[in-house]
Amino acid sequence: MRRSAAPFLALLAVLLAGCRPAAAPDVGGADTPARGGRFVYPLPIEPATLDLVSGTDQASVLVQKLVADGLVDHDADLRPVPRLAESWEFSPDGRVLTFSLRRGVRFHDGEALTSDDVRHTYDRIVDPASRAIGRLDAFLPVERIETPDPHTVRVIYREPYAPALRAWETPIAPRPGNAGGAVGPESPGRAPIGTGPFRFVAWEAGRRIVLAANDDYFGGRPHLDEFVFQVIPSQETALQALLAGEVDYASLTPVQWQAHGGRAGFDRRFRTLRFVPLFLYYIAWRGDGSNPFFADPRVRRAVSLALDRRGYVESVLRGLGEVARSPFHPAVLPAREEADGAPFDPERAARLLDDAGWRIDPSTGLRAREGVPFRFRLLIYGSGQDHVQFSQVAQESLRRLGIEMTIQRLDWPTLWSRLKSGDFEAALSGTVFTPDPDSLFGMLHSSQIEGGQNYAAYRDRDVDGWLEEGRRTLDSDGRESIYRRIERRVNERQPYTFLFYPTVVAAVSRRVGGVTPSPLGILNQFPGSAGFFAGRGTDR
Repeated sequence: MRRSAAPFLALLAVLLAGCRPAAAPDVGGADTPARGGRFVYPLPIEPATLDLVSGTDQASVLVQKLVADGLVDHDADLRPVPRLAESWEFSPDGRVLTFSLRRGVRFHDGEALTSDDVRHTYDRIVDPASRAIGRLDAFLPVERIETPDPHTVRVIYREPYAPALRAWETPIAPRPGNAGGAVGPESPGRAPIGTGPFRFVAWEAGRRIVLAANDDYFGGRPHLDEFVFQVIPSQETALQALLAGEVDYASLTPVQWQAHGGRAGFDRRFRTLRFVPLFLYYIAWRGDGSNPFFADPRVRRAVSLALDRRGYVESVLRGLGEVARSPFHPAVLPAREEADGAPFDPERAARLLDDAGWRIDPSTGLRAREGVPFRFRLLIYGSGQDHVQFSQVAQESLRRLGIEMTIQRLDWPTLWSRLKSGDFEAALSGTVFTPDPDSLFGMLHSSQIEGGQNYAAYRDRDVDGWLEEGRRTLDSDGRESIYRRIERRVNERQPYTFLFYPTVVAAVSRRVGGVTPSPLGILNQFPGSAGFFAGRGTDR
């Protein structure tokens, strides 16, 4: 299979990742895109790091998308497109993937990109010291990498690997002695150097990250002079900043949308965007025996059945969401008609708990087994309004079932650290999917318990085997059959309660044109980048 760069080059006139060509951008009637100004984007969570290899949290990835490039990317329809690679080719047996790198690409310090930088990035990812959680598992099938010349990268896999291209969306980091060894007084985690449409300028901790247009970008200089990520944990504060003209984009809560959507003054200043992102809220039930509650799949299924996810979406979210009926995102693998991992059924939940030995203690009103009361703590991200609201609803639902759940609010770095270490009984979090069903490998394969994203510590020999088989199978129908087996098993055993996909309703300033979302948002797709927005954005 060979992909040409021609479609990518033809679309460079599109002004933003995910934008469709239009007769004229929406910038106050201008016939041509305006130049200059800045775009200010609110980040609810500050990145854990800006290191191009180890930074895999959602906020870090958004910044990386503008500072660096992968060999491959995806367009607004989730199809693979060339980025740093101008083309690629698979061998007939599917074991060798050869990339031809784009010539003339330079890092932000002026050093040329070569195949050695790709090899260096791979070496860092597979080095345990890098702690590249979220990236390592996609590179474990690689047997070796060859770089026969500066513009050729040959990746040899131990066996056919169906999601191979998706792995190479990873941003390419400069090798030591090239840009990577000369990052100035700060580490790559604080001052990254990439090849992307924007170069790093400053990170004011707790406040903002400032990027400036890369005049030497291979795809053409961005229209904007600056892109600023403003750290604003509160959605209410972000909305007020949008109304004050201090930011150019903000996602709206259901209450905010109800208050402002459709109002003449609001619609005059802002355009409304709506999309269902590749993002899922879930509760991980730690099932490794470190606590007495969730090792039994009957208990996990019971607590899932006790949660009225549909009622929450319809009432609290005002319908702005989709209940998760499967571990797979519907844009990647739509759920079977009969699939529903955990329909609301508190009576059945009570029977399952009775069968598992957790029965109501008349003296306390709580369920207990062998003298141990069913009392546990749920960790949540304390600044996330969705997290707080749903955890409170879940707390009341479980109380009616005879289970006492306390809620512990944490900041994001602490929650992430607790998830990685397995130091929790239950945790509410979220995950960003890739456009491939293999994205569940990290959450479900037992190899990902230590150092990976299998936070529930789920072990299932069959699921491990099916996940591995799905990676080896190149036939699309064969792959779907495998993932349907995984869907049925995971829906039965509920290592996670897959809650819902929130529908994003967002407002963007009408001073900025060419902004069209995809399931990956407004920043996280290609060709183009956020730098290709038309219009000046905020003047602040």
